[in-house]
Amino acid sequence: MKNHPPRPKPGASELEQKYPNPGPGSLWLLRLGAGGLFLSLMLAGCASRDTILKASPTSSAASVIGEELLAPGITHRAIPTGNNSGIDVIDNDLDVSHARWSIQTQGVTLAGGHVVGQSYTPRDWMTRKHGLAAVNGGYFGLIEDALGRKDFVGLLVQRGKVRHAAPPLAGQGSPTIPRGHYIRSAFGLTPGGQPRIVWAATRLGKPQTIDTYDGPMGKPHSAWHIAQAVGCGPMLISAGSIVVTDSEERLVSPGPRPRTFVAYDYGNGKPKHLLVGTASASDFPSLAAWITRYFRQYHGTQAIAAMCLDGGGSTQMSLKLHGTLQSPRATGVTVPDALVLLPAR
Repeated sequence: MKNHPPRPKPGASELEQKYPNPGPGSLWLLRLGAGGLFLSLMLAGCASRDTILKASPTSSAASVIGEELLAPGITHRAIPTGNNSGIDVIDNDLDVSHARWSIQTQGVTLAGGHVVGQSYTPRDWMTRKHGLAAVNGGYFGLIEDALGRKDFVGLLVQRGKVRHAAPPLAGQGSPTIPRGHYIRSAFGLTPGGQPRIVWAATRLGKPQTIDTYDGPMGKPHSAWHIAQAVGCGPMLISAGSIVVTDSEERLVSPGPRPRTFVAYDYGNGKPKHLLVGTASASDFPSLAAWITRYFRQYHGTQAIAAMCLDGGGSTQMSLKLHGTLQSPRATGVTVPDALVLLPAR
């Protein structure tokens, strides 16, 4: 007797139709979709333009339509990339600036078997924390409870303590990707505000121990002691080379879409410029190439590491220019964690 696949429920999303009865790996993808792919058709914009864009891959980092100093050592640039698409970046010179990025959460607790936190838009995160700028953070779950909380998906570290564990995930594999465990990317900050981008996972049976890996399907490299971190992905650039590990991290979302990203170069053996940005419409390879060109053009340096945070409708940026709050990209999607640029205290 021939077995037929289960019929998707009426009104199911694209991911639900693809995985009507998901196993553990597919369930992760469905929950991931809420923060990323599921909302990926919402408005895209750059430099305060709230128009629906015909997406195209990013091209040159040469033409700037807006460049403003947010604070000493911190510059906002709005850069068009063609076909009404664009990229907004906040470029932080870590040797000059006293303001520092911070991964912000509120009310993180265990509820119904999930680690949840209060959710706000990046704009609200920025105003609540009296920040200079903010973008969305990592992936989150589909459901928002009656208290306005959403659950975290991926690694979350605060004050050196793991608040949401992220052990290696099990992948079924494909014709091009072997079956087995895989690791996702993570963005971290040291106590002094220095950025780190690595592949990282919590150790099985020891959720407070984090290991870095030499690749998304590689071996543990060393223990990671970090003050703050949020897991997401995929990795775009590692050790100065474009890698784009969306397939290996099981985070494939092809085509130009809104993307949030972080990247940095090196100077004197440590991160020199931290770039936090939002692209209104880009695919992963084009974004990695654009970041590479950006560092060459504006700093004469090589991009050492870059990765994506949550994208699609979650991709948002707000900033304070000349005392006025502006949102180059805002969709109204609330997120349980955000990167907030805090002024010097």
